[in-house]
Amino acid sequence: MPLKKSTDMNRIFIAILAFTFVITNQQAQAQKSKGGDKSPALLTFDNGSKVTKDEFEYVYQKNNGGWASAKKQSADEYRAYLALYINFKRKVMEAESLKLQDRPEFIQEFEGYRKQLSQPYLVDQDLQEVMIKEAFDRSQYLVKASHILINCVSDAPPEDTLVAYHLALAYRDSIVKGGKSFADMAIKYSQDPSAKKNSGSLGYFTVFDMVYPFESGAYNTSPGQISMPVRTGYGYHLIKVDDKIKTSGRKTAAHVIVRIGPQYSAKDSGQAVQKINEIHAQLKQGGDFAELAMKYSDDQVTARKGGDLGVGRLIPEMEEYKMRLGAGKFSEPFLSSYGWHIMKVTSEDPIKTFEESKNELKNRVARDARATLSRESLIKKVKSEFVFTQNNENVNKMIASIDDLSKFTKGFWRPEDSTHSAIYPLEIYSLGKGADRQAGTAQDFFNFYLTYRKGVDASTIQQATQKLLDIWYEQEILNFEEKQLPKKYRDYRELVKEYRDGILLFTITETMVWRKAVEDTLGLKAYYEANRDSFVANERVIAIEYQTDKKENMEKAKAMLEAGETAEAIDRDLNASSPLNFKYRQVTFEKGKNNADTDIFGKKVGTRTGIVTAGSVFRIFEVKEILPPGIRSFEQARSESITKFQNHLEKEWLAGLETKYPVKISDKVLKKLFK
Repeated sequence: MPLKKSTDMNRIFIAILAFTFVITNQQAQAQKSKGGDKSPALLTFDNGSKVTKDEFEYVYQKNNGGWASAKKQSADEYRAYLALYINFKRKVMEAESLKLQDRPEFIQEFEGYRKQLSQPYLVDQDLQEVMIKEAFDRSQYLVKASHILINCVSDAPPEDTLVAYHLALAYRDSIVKGGKSFADMAIKYSQDPSAKKNSGSLGYFTVFDMVYPFESGAYNTSPGQISMPVRTGYGYHLIKVDDKIKTSGRKTAAHVIVRIGPQYSAKDSGQAVQKINEIHAQLKQGGDFAELAMKYSDDQVTARKGGDLGVGRLIPEMEEYKMRLGAGKFSEPFLSSYGWHIMKVTSEDPIKTFEESKNELKNRVARDARATLSRESLIKKVKSEFVFTQNNENVNKMIASIDDLSKFTKGFWRPEDSTHSAIYPLEIYSLGKGADRQAGTAQDFFNFYLTYRKGVDASTIQQATQKLLDIWYEQEILNFEEKQLPKKYRDYRELVKEYRDGILLFTITETMVWRKAVEDTLGLKAYYEANRDSFVANERVIAIEYQTDKKENMEKAKAMLEAGETAEAIDRDLNASSPLNFKYRQVTFEKGKNNADTDIFGKKVGTRTGIVTAGSVFRIFEVKEILPPGIRSFEQARSESITKFQNHLEKEWLAGLETKYPVKISDKVLKKLFK
């Protein structure tokens, strides 16, 4: 099988590498590289390749519990891991000698992973740290707030934006200076449709529950105060903070809801009240909340899960009860716009420290609008540090060559070589100096325009071009910064190398061992014949397993078997309404190697077990053949033969690599590991 962009095994392998990195990298994320080039050589291969003390220590601690744990481990443990590491290096060297790294399919796959690995680093690390700490501080509190929304889309013209802003200021003045009620103003003027029912109230929320600008506006406003207009992608908001309290920890909750309507069991409010009160009475008498939710709740999605509400933010009334209730406690019945509820807090995790929370917060910040701010800050820093320059004269020449505003703003314009070939070489921007210098030409910009394929809202070609240039510049600056990452961050450099070597290792091992063991049928058969004595089996029973997850189906299958019906007939009958009702298959049990010994062994051919229950699955086993102890046939041992043949092939391969790539280990350096 040739190397593919995303084979299942490849994804699993890379996932393992990534998982190892995430777990062991928690203490070293974003560590700046200081080099390590002067570290003494621990390993020296005859082909000139070396592994330094610093390199080995870094790899060892990543895969053995971190620096603190690695320092406490013994010399024997270092030597054992070193032997594995030498084998790994030899396999990668062999892959490189075969030029696997030059194959187009390898380059495509590796570049895809490298691009993914670079993303967490393409942010302002300093600002990101500030935002992680800010998120932690905010997570310690719950804010209860109301808002008034004045709609204004994010790309609205400046004049529309100004109108919305001044309208928000006018509403604020009416409340702050004119004494108007915030709730009344929300009902009358807010363009949030829910305001008519909730008077603008959003209930309690915490960090990440709202879009970031709104969250900041709420947390930066004191209780009882009204914010200045806050801009989000929805428009301008006036935020009134009603309360701010210390959080007691993260809670999960469940609910039972009784809804009112012709499609529900409660056709009017009287019936709904009666039903919710009866459910509440059963709870007070010790009824199981999850069972009652499954039986009576009109929320079909949560009812199937015992009323579990998941991790999302709830409607204000429910958030209020969730915040007030202790773990294991349930509420009195309460009414929302959706119906009558009873709510229970199912768990309450204690408040975590900053160090305990940091990695989770970092991941959430990376998925939040904060990431955009951090990326924008990075772009500004790179532009300043490496002196980004736009050549205005050449930009103007390029703009002058664009002759159709309508087509250009809609993304339909195309440059013509006959007209624009003289424009193509013009340098539009430059960034950096010397070997790091990066520049973009008019042709580069046109290529970007042709692939961007999106229109822009602009009244002139000058405006449209500048908007597209800004988008292009961001991409180009991030590409420039991506090239600097190996020099800036050791973690990134090592991880990219780990992925590269990992893909090479997977590819060559697949060729030399895994695939060879499956495809070389003559070699596999020869290995089996030479090692027959290693495929000895105990007494075996070949049986038919009848299986279902419904007891009534198994009772029916049992009765049909006793009446002499065939497995095929039972299958047709029980699966008439659904193919998931029943199944049967042939299975082989070996004495001493499974948990069905007492049910299946010691019976004659043709006999059946009783119904065997395991959790929610019901089975019957029917003995079809009994095999005495002895050597398995090749077909019976095929799967085990392949595994053992793979181990044999790898052992032979490693012996050859040991001869091809001799290595010298410096005992002097080995004794100084982690010292």
